[in-house]
Amino acid sequence: MGPGSSHDQVNREQVLKLDDFFLRLQRTMHTQVQTVVQRFHMTASQLFILRYVDKHGPTKASDIAKSAGLSPGAVTQVCDELVRIQCIDRTRSDDDRRVVYIEVTDVGRDRLNEIRQTQFAGTEHILAQLGPEDAENFVRIVGRVVEIAEKAALQKR
Repeated sequence: MGPGSSHDQVNREQVLKLDDFFLRLQRTMHTQVQTVVQRFHMTASQLFILRYVDKHGPTKASDIAKSAGLSPGAVTQVCDELVRIQCIDRTRSDDDRRVVYIEVTDVGRDRLNEIRQTQFAGTEHILAQLGPEDAENFVRIVGRVVEIAEKAALQKR
């Protein structure tokens, strides 16, 4: 590899340090998500689906399955439970009665807002400790890292 290659721009120590940071952050965030979902009597899969449908609007189970990396059967099972606790509804398409859309209910939206408030408090605490300039840079850099990681993941498919 010649000058200007990606290997010239980073060193092994940075990679190892960042790998350790990501692992620790992932572990911490997993624990926080588990605490939140337990507090609200939900599973992580239920929370993912509720957030996904809230963000994307009426959605087919097959689209959720692709996005979540779950089997259609697993999505159906999770959605059955979300219907039972009145967080989502299923509605048939007017155009094709075989197509079923999943939509967030008012109860689901209220629960999601409570969960977000809980999670936002933790994030606000972290950003406040960084200070305005570092917080702005951190958000920008994390956004860029996510874009790069998502692009790399798409290229591997």
